[in-house]
Amino acid sequence: MPVSQKSNMLKNSGKHGKVAWTLAIVLVSASFGMLVDSRAPGIARYARDWLIQARGPLPPPDDIAIVAIDEPSIARFGRFPWSRQVMTRTIDALAATQPKAIAIDVLFTDPTTQEDDDALASSIGRAGNVVVAAQLTESPVHGGPAQWLLPLPPIRNAAAAVGHVNVQTEADGVARQMEIRAADDSGQTIRAMAVETVRIGDGTPEQGVTNTHRTLLVGARSIPLDVSPAPVVIGRAQGDRDSTQVLRGGRMTIDYIGPAGSFGPDTYSLADVVQGSEPASKFRGKYVLIGATAASLGDRVSSPFVHQTDEHADQHGSLMPGVEVLANAVNTILRSRFYSETSGWSALFWAALIALATLGLLEAAQGGAEFLKQLAALAGAALAILVASYFIFTRWLVFPPLVPGMVACASAGILALLHRLLAASSRLDANLVQLAASADLLAPAGPIASGWPPHGLEWKARTLGELNARLLERSKFVDFALRSVEDGLLIASPEGRITFANRSAAAIVDSTPSALVGQNLLLRLLDPPDAGTLSRLVVDRARVEREITFRDVRPQHYMLRMAAVTGGENGDGPVLGIVASLSDVTRQHELQQTKNDVISLVSHEMRTPLTAIQGMTELLADYEVDPARRREMHLAINDEVKRLARMITEYLDITRLESGATEVRLSPVRVENLVERILLLLDPVAARREIRLVRNFAEDLPPVLADPDLLSRAVENLVSNAIKYSPAKTEVTVSAGGDSSVVWIDVADQGYGISETHRARIFEKFFRVPRVEDAGVPGTGLGLALVREIAELHGGSVTVKSEVNAGSTFSLRLPRGEGQ
Repeated sequence: MPVSQKSNMLKNSGKHGKVAWTLAIVLVSASFGMLVDSRAPGIARYARDWLIQARGPLPPPDDIAIVAIDEPSIARFGRFPWSRQVMTRTIDALAATQPKAIAIDVLFTDPTTQEDDDALASSIGRAGNVVVAAQLTESPVHGGPAQWLLPLPPIRNAAAAVGHVNVQTEADGVARQMEIRAADDSGQTIRAMAVETVRIGDGTPEQGVTNTHRTLLVGARSIPLDVSPAPVVIGRAQGDRDSTQVLRGGRMTIDYIGPAGSFGPDTYSLADVVQGSEPASKFRGKYVLIGATAASLGDRVSSPFVHQTDEHADQHGSLMPGVEVLANAVNTILRSRFYSETSGWSALFWAALIALATLGLLEAAQGGAEFLKQLAALAGAALAILVASYFIFTRWLVFPPLVPGMVACASAGILALLHRLLAASSRLDANLVQLAASADLLAPAGPIASGWPPHGLEWKARTLGELNARLLERSKFVDFALRSVEDGLLIASPEGRITFANRSAAAIVDSTPSALVGQNLLLRLLDPPDAGTLSRLVVDRARVEREITFRDVRPQHYMLRMAAVTGGENGDGPVLGIVASLSDVTRQHELQQTKNDVISLVSHEMRTPLTAIQGMTELLADYEVDPARRREMHLAINDEVKRLARMITEYLDITRLESGATEVRLSPVRVENLVERILLLLDPVAARREIRLVRNFAEDLPPVLADPDLLSRAVENLVSNAIKYSPAKTEVTVSAGGDSSVVWIDVADQGYGISETHRARIFEKFFRVPRVEDAGVPGTGLGLALVREIAELHGGSVTVKSEVNAGSTFSLRLPRGEGQ
């Protein structure tokens, strides 16, 4: 099977596996979210309370008023319950203000005096819109019958409606819902007081109320019901199958506008109402609710706001009076603020969608600082769920599946991270196996097995430690081997950036191995760099071999060889890098130059004197020459032999200096004393040519660390050249000076000067300026070359400044040396 096809199959298999794992995590996370929501309903209740608290208090309605049986009323009328005359006067006072309906959240189940009971019933009947309370009580005997506490018959018959005031409190004691219709064991059903109050206020007759499976229709109003509670079977205890009936109840979720006291602006003391202190406008056209708010009377329940924290960090821990619960229920119906639940399938889809989004966020949060990114992704997902839930709740009055969503988000995050950890652990096992199997590299001690589930961290750490130790040992050996290579060795990336350099390579380019790392290989070695070299190495896989020269005190010549390193054994794999070696061929160059110099010396410089000697000796041998002429020829032969000896001596001296064979004996030298001694020796020569030697030495001239013999020879050559190539009756000025680091000696003449075209070659061996004026001046062309070698051997230099027909100045500059 081709490698590309196999690679595509592996990629497709990896994609399919990733999709399968994603679907599995989404399904498990969503299912777990639904399971937590169903098995831990308290969490869902707490989430709903949080949404209500996050929404915050709503403005109190302007069509609901509460007449409170409060502490001032008890202080005025005495201990409750009062005489029914007080309630009669209250109803008469309220009826006069023409409210829409009056709801009395007080039970009138026990008779008092006949006169008071009849008076209350008459007052209720005259008002015509009063709803009185009933309460369903459980039997004190476990499993006993439930019974209604009903108003006295005259009061019940006089009232416009009877409504129950039972409020369902859940396991945590919070009243979130009310039963729309309740029944005792005999089958007598009574609707909630809030429903009856709204019905009476709307003027809807009993026939206008329709109870469907999920909705209670009260005239034009539609109240959605929560039918999740199981139906109640009534009458089965009688033993007559025909007498039993099934009561399908329904509950309405109460939309609380705020914590206890939220109706405070529209709450009035019953004592003030009886006294007539409150104007009729406060009750006209409103739903008036009469009930107890005094703490001493009890009748209080917890609301979703009981644990809310306000802006002052205070919790509203006070319980809510029953009449305020009734007011919230009435307001819920009047404003049609009915909360709806999401179906089970919708909640499952919502949880699955959140789990999928969480996986996407975790996938996008990979890379640098991955752990922090993933924490931020999970926190962002949770925040997004809360914001979306809050928006859905406040915008559409829907309780979103917050618990399944949050659980699915957390589960998906944990499962995704766990799966990624296991996958990474499995890949690490495979990499360890592959690494251990590389016998050529690490020579493993034994086979390492991999499989599922992956090995633990302790096994990985131990195995990785063993492989790492062997790898480090091998790497150190290779590193030491590369660094100890005598030739310069550099390794670069395929882009040409240096990644390794041994000490020899760093010394060649006058740098350090660490400084070379990261630099461009071609820019460092080639001058000017060839743009096509990298392409030939990486693309064409061609080898590059050329000679390069580094200009220093003495030129250094190296053979540069570069080649691409590939991943395949036959050079057909990907290019992994570039290796370059530098072999020193300076010695070969010097030998070749020596060979050329010898040939030049024999073929050119020595041929002329040898020819002259040969001619004169043949003439003396073959012919009779007069004594005077014979003497001249003998002297000429002697001069030519001396010239040859001097030429050979100077050439050998230069050769020994170039090859390093001459031993340099450094010692502190007083330059002014050395120069003065040389000038004393050359003064007679200068006097014969009518040339005056001028001395110009600086005071307190510092000593220089040099070889006295070699330095004397260099200065002597410069001064003697100045004398030889200067016309008569001129001056040669010899100056010496220095500073803390350098000492210089200048020799200036007033001769014929050197043209610019010849100055570049003035220090080459055997080179003499072709000039008519110097035709009779003897010389070998090696003096200045010897001066240059001596200067460079001391780490110094020699330069020349010249102007035709004005003279030349040769400057010899030497470093003072350490310790001077």
